[in-house]
Amino acid sequence: MRHFRTLLAHELRSAALSWNTWAAAGLFLALMGGIHFFALVDAARAPAPRSPVEATLWFFWLPLLCVLPLLTMRTFAEERRSGTLAALLTTPASPAAVVWAKFLAVWIVWVLFWLAFAAFPFLAAQRLDGANARALGEASALWGGLCFIAVSGLLHVAIGILCSCVTRSAALAALLAFISLLALTAAGGALETLPIESWEWLGWLREPAAHLRTFGHLQDFTDGVLDARPLVLYGTGTLLCLGLAVLTVEGQE
Repeated sequence: MRHFRTLLAHELRSAALSWNTWAAAGLFLALMGGIHFFALVDAARAPAPRSPVEATLWFFWLPLLCVLPLLTMRTFAEERRSGTLAALLTTPASPAAVVWAKFLAVWIVWVLFWLAFAAFPFLAAQRLDGANARALGEASALWGGLCFIAVSGLLHVAIGILCSCVTRSAALAALLAFISLLALTAAGGALETLPIESWEWLGWLREPAAHLRTFGHLQDFTDGVLDARPLVLYGTGTLLCLGLAVLTVEGQE
């Protein structure tokens, strides 16, 4: 445990001093700030089925695909290329501690990005008064959406870490993470739109569809609905990806 805490503190310090983290933060805030601005403009023009906060969170997949791979791509690929990973594995720290420390450091940074985004709705709400301000703030929807980002982010970051473990190229690791995250998100969205109930030969897809409904999970969290299925999905998926990452790193000793 002592080695894990040391590794985690080192990874967080490295992330705070890395230009890659700050560039990703700038891209993230510019992207989400722009999306929220246009959501506010659309809400001002005509009534919308979703509040500006909910409409903005519905585009969570954009920073997921464009920003998160930038955070995970260098975790192992860059160290493998430079040879520092081999030196790190000769220390008393176990491969599992190394993997978990890098994973938690990236996940904390990812959550901090989204907490920084939370300032946008509150700043917009302060410019208005009364009911309009409350509608723009949507504190329950905002914090519910952020909880979804934090929970689902465990699996998303773990996928990025695993992709970085299997290659020496940071660019290739980012590409693999992009494709994997796109496949996971698109699969969930596609299964939600298929008329499974009316197609008897697709009956076997009912259970996977109930678990992989990514945007349905987001809607449940923003509505305050607590379902154990997404927690099981993201938790077991995270453990599986990190377990494979540990095995990959152990094979590189």
